[in-house]
Amino acid sequence: MKTAAEIAPITIRGRLFTIHDLEIIQSCVSEYYERGRTYISKMICRRLDWRQPNGWLKDRACRDVLRYLESLEFVQLPPPKVTVRRPRKNSRDCLSLEVIVQEYDITSPVTSFPEKIELEFAKGNSKEKIWNVLVATYHYLGYRVLVGRSIKYLIKSGNRLLGAIGFSSPALHLQPRDRLLAKIGIGNPLDLVVNNSRFLLLPHVQIRNLASHVLALATKQIVVDWSQYYSVTPLVAETFVQPSLFEGTVYRAANWLEIGRTKGYAKKGNSYTNSQEPKKIFLYGLNPRIRRELYKVYQMEMENGTL
Repeated sequence: MKTAAEIAPITIRGRLFTIHDLEIIQSCVSEYYERGRTYISKMICRRLDWRQPNGWLKDRACRDVLRYLESLEFVQLPPPKVTVRRPRKNSRDCLSLEVIVQEYDITSPVTSFPEKIELEFAKGNSKEKIWNVLVATYHYLGYRVLVGRSIKYLIKSGNRLLGAIGFSSPALHLQPRDRLLAKIGIGNPLDLVVNNSRFLLLPHVQIRNLASHVLALATKQIVVDWSQYYSVTPLVAETFVQPSLFEGTVYRAANWLEIGRTKGYAKKGNSYTNSQEPKKIFLYGLNPRIRRELYKVYQMEMENGTL
């Protein structure tokens, strides 16, 4: 295991952790290991006085921090005590496509640019179930529970559903991204990057340039909602494009930068398997300064032949 001096100071989830802070974290993990992760996180919050504005402990954020520190081999956490139960097929929480059709028009062709496009927040509410069904039905990757932080939106125009888009925690290790971001002073991408993990326009929507327009709306909105929901302001968005299926034209049209390819590794449990097709990596700065700095570094790398 690494020592506090080897990784401090480090900023995670918008909080700076000093050597002293990290030593307290290690001490709590060791002292309360048998009590479980939730108890450990609450004790850490009390000792560090890490609280929300309303005075409540920020123990959920602390558990994110603990998982990240475990990935750095700084702590070893006890196994989770909570077992996630899969919902029954006849559960009242299940939602069918037929039910969605009764509420929204998702079949009539949409061929002209809508006067108004709305991103409807779909996190922890009834709209999230609709998002899940749409992605499970129409997205080539299907639906799965997003690990870590996530925010979802339905793409709407009046009573018409146009699609769905979602953002989640970034890839844990991504060498091309980490190298490029380090050059603009972002040394901890995991806390400042969001991953555009799903983007779907429904089959009945056939409008030129709509996708890039939605991306522009979503990358503005995610900064606001992510900051409010997780108390962290993201600076960069990333996404992956499977080259055997897509060119990435939509992202290029929205001024995202292609910076390299993944190595095709997928994390399963505590190990990685090289069983996936390498994907194109795209980055986008979520504010004008970051976009300028990213583009400058991108141009230099292109001229040097390092991209």
